[in-house]
Amino acid sequence: MKDIKFAEEITDLYAFAQKDPERLNARLDLKLHDCSRDEMWVEFDFESREWCLNPYGGVHGGAICSMIDTAMGFSCAAYSGKYVSTTDLSVSYLKPMMGKRYIIHVDLTQAGSRMIRCMAKVCDGDSGVLCATGMGSFITAGDRPKGARV
Repeated sequence: MKDIKFAEEITDLYAFAQKDPERLNARLDLKLHDCSRDEMWVEFDFESREWCLNPYGGVHGGAICSMIDTAMGFSCAAYSGKYVSTTDLSVSYLKPMMGKRYIIHVDLTQAGSRMIRCMAKVCDGDSGVLCATGMGSFITAGDRPKGARV
C-alpha cells in the first residue's frame, strides 16, 4: 500500500457505508487496492456477483455506473475530509464486462474547497483490458465529525 494513512481514511469511510448490508454501497463490496493522497489517486477491486449481472451474464450497466460513482465518491470524501455528493456523472461503456474481477482506478483531477472533479478507468483484473471510463464532479456537503472514524 503506497499511502497507509490515506488508506485508513478510505477504509474507515467504507466500513461506515457497509453498516447496512442491503444498501448499494455495501452490496458493491469494493475493496481498497492502493492509493496515494500526494498523487491524488485511488484504486479499488470489484468482484462481480450474481446480483449485478445482466441477462447475458455480463456486469449490468447500472452496476458499472454505481461502482464508478461509489469509487469516485469515496475517493473524494477521503481526500477532502468532508461528506460529498455527486453533482454530475458521465460513463462510457467500452467493452462488455464478462469477467469476474475488475480494478477501478480513480484520478482526482481537480480539488477545490467546494468541488472535486475526477476520472475513473475500469479494467479487467485478469487481462488488463479497459472496459469503462467515467468522469464526475462532487460537491462537499459538510464536515465529517473530527476524531470520528467515519
